[in-house]
Amino acid sequence: MKKRTATANLSRLATPDASPWRDRHYKETGNDQRGSYSRDRDRIMHSDSFRKLQYKTQVFVVHEGDFFRTRLTHTLEVSQIGRGIARILKLNEPLVEAICLAHDLGHTAFGHAGEHELQEMLKQYNLEWNSNAHSLQVIEELELQYCEHFGLNLTWVTREGLARHQTFYDVPSAEQYGIYAQPSLEAQLCNLADVIAYATHDIEDALVAGILQADDLSALHINIWDTAWRKANDEYTRSQRLGFRPGVDKQQIVFKRAHRHLIDALIRDSIEETKARANKAGVKAVEEARGLNLPLVALSVEIESEVKRLLDFMMGNMYRSPVIARQSSRAAHILRSLFTALIENHKLLPVRIQERIDAGNAPAQEIARFLAALTDRSAVDLYTELFEPTERSLGHKIL
Repeated sequence: MKKRTATANLSRLATPDASPWRDRHYKETGNDQRGSYSRDRDRIMHSDSFRKLQYKTQVFVVHEGDFFRTRLTHTLEVSQIGRGIARILKLNEPLVEAICLAHDLGHTAFGHAGEHELQEMLKQYNLEWNSNAHSLQVIEELELQYCEHFGLNLTWVTREGLARHQTFYDVPSAEQYGIYAQPSLEAQLCNLADVIAYATHDIEDALVAGILQADDLSALHINIWDTAWRKANDEYTRSQRLGFRPGVDKQQIVFKRAHRHLIDALIRDSIEETKARANKAGVKAVEEARGLNLPLVALSVEIESEVKRLLDFMMGNMYRSPVIARQSSRAAHILRSLFTALIENHKLLPVRIQERIDAGNAPAQEIARFLAALTDRSAVDLYTELFEPTERSLGHKIL
């Protein structure tokens, strides 16, 4: 077991609040006393796209229960994990928070099922869908918060973090942001925090939903899970000896404690691994860290392998379970029907989308962007309005 070190100072590799990292598309004037990356964070939190995450599916559709994660609660967990690690490593905490809060702005309604359906629809038009690229389009072009320009006018390094978001299942869209071998350490940390968040909370959600059983995970003999599960059960046993209060569901509390121990183990491992990589590389400055062949912020090879085994198991036994499959089929039907109807009749679209098409933008691309901006609820409302036109469904306002 690796011993945790109290401090891990990598401040020399933190992205400074200076040019070129803080450069924006449009020059701004005024005497704002916040730092550049704090301003980015605040703009993201006040954006329409951020608020919509509360009604976008993570794995379980939003109306299935109050317990399950949405895109918004997932995003907040990613941000919290990222901030915590950044504080220990002495990286730029506001920058980490900004990238974490914005990393899923481009995701569609209905989770990965919605994303897959848009990909399939766009293939017919020789186009493709990339949620990372769309997150960048959201903050650079589609968010309307200023009279003078489109977008949120975020700093270059925040935009780079979105373009180069990468996990086991997220493909980076570097384009003009790929001029360095590696993104900032803060972007690397967001990538890691995303994996830690969804790998751990998806397990808890699956156990609570009854889609997975604890024995299913124990049968894999994955040390990092076995350790977390054993600690959780030991804590509960000790609490019973001390006269633990009545009215506690053992199963629920043990799930929560195992989730907590799993997160803690991954965070501790990532801190130690990041320090070790930084020391081995001997880098002294931001530019040096960006020139490396591999990221500095990462899990150890052993723990990363165990996390990948857990996720592969989840992919085969949770994400493809009959419950999730039915939800995915429903999502695909709704988005496919909407896409087809809107392609055939542009007049069904909001006027601003019609104007973008009339200006020469590809209709299929604009319709995909419009559908991606819908929440689960507004997508269902629009479907009902078009295909099940009851009195209460008419005249739905879509923002």
